[in-house]
Amino acid sequence: MSEQNSVGVTRTKTGYIVSVHGQGTRQQSPAVRDFVSGAMEDGADIVLDLSRCEYLDSTFLGCLVVLHKRGCERGNRFSVHADDARMKKLLHPTRLDTILARREELPPAVSATVELPALELPREEFGQHLLNTHEELANVDSPSSAAFRLVCDQLRKELGEG
Repeated sequence: MSEQNSVGVTRTKTGYIVSVHGQGTRQQSPAVRDFVSGAMEDGADIVLDLSRCEYLDSTFLGCLVVLHKRGCERGNRFSVHADDARMKKLLHPTRLDTILARREELPPAVSATVELPALELPREEFGQHLLNTHEELANVDSPSSAAFRLVCDQLRKELGEG
């Protein structure tokens, strides 16, 4: 698996470790959303490993909120693994460090890691994904909420919804 800006998936006894290497961006977020959602439907526990992640864009961050909510609705565990410094760097500016469950240790792997390929979505579907993820961030109590609301307003106009 290529380490630069990639997402890897590793099977554990009770679910999966989803590892973000380099940057987690809007290009990877639909694939992560679909994979994790499907795994949760099957009752899997998910640990998002950010220990090798340097940056998460707003779409990926919003995707994490979506997945957190789905995990809560389905009784699955969705947690994040990263050290204090990385949690602060990646999640604190949007206050997601106060919402997402943190896991100190990764569960043991029972398979090799495979790369999760990015999904190519049609333009309108991708636009809807951008809107959904940014709406989730706009609803988080953070200093950035108002800015994310403006992004949502613009996306709605571009999608013909506003």
